[in-house]
Amino acid sequence: MPKIDQHILYEDEHLVAINKPSGYLVEASAKEKRALEEMLSAYLSEKHHKDIQTRAVHRLDRRVSGLLLFAKTPVALEGMIALFKARLVEKTYWAIVANPPLVPSDKLVHWLTRDKEQNISYTHNEPQPHSVKAELAYRLLEKADDFFLIEVYPFTGRTHQIRAQLAAIGCPIVGDYKYGFPREKPRRAIALHAKQLRFPHPIDHRSVYLEAPIPDAQLWNSFKQIPSL
Repeated sequence: MPKIDQHILYEDEHLVAINKPSGYLVEASAKEKRALEEMLSAYLSEKHHKDIQTRAVHRLDRRVSGLLLFAKTPVALEGMIALFKARLVEKTYWAIVANPPLVPSDKLVHWLTRDKEQNISYTHNEPQPHSVKAELAYRLLEKADDFFLIEVYPFTGRTHQIRAQLAAIGCPIVGDYKYGFPREKPRRAIALHAKQLRFPHPIDHRSVYLEAPIPDAQLWNSFKQIPSL
């Protein structure tokens, strides 16, 4: 990754947001210690000449890009967790798919079960034992070069929710081999991008709107002229 400061989109006393490139872990794991939380903490500590330990307030999968918000203080972390729990954070994603949805805009409701060993979520049309409800809305934005751009508004924050739910309606995301996209061409990233966040600031309650530019990649460049709505 280039210097992490080149990816910072917003910073105040309590929060910092970055435009996450695909391919990077948000949190360190037993197998990989170098992750965005640690990288950002080190950069901000050096920048401000004091110890700052950032914590991600939501997650993006490793191969997914886009807007990622971190708390710089415990009170901000607690406040953002409460806002997400109360569904007061509006999230918008862009996804590129090869198959257009049959309905240009719709709301999807599924129940997800999870195989932790395989790291995959399964969609069901009815509640199942140990399942969780997943809800999102989407609309078809544009077609370019035989691909289709879908804007997605998740109302819940389930693991792999957007990936699994779009696959369930026959629209696996480009590069998402786990959820049914054909392996005809190796792709390093999944074409899913966290585009926008809107929320009341957890400390001073002002409205915060953040937006992450789409990746500078051939697949995404076809859609660069589409205005953000």
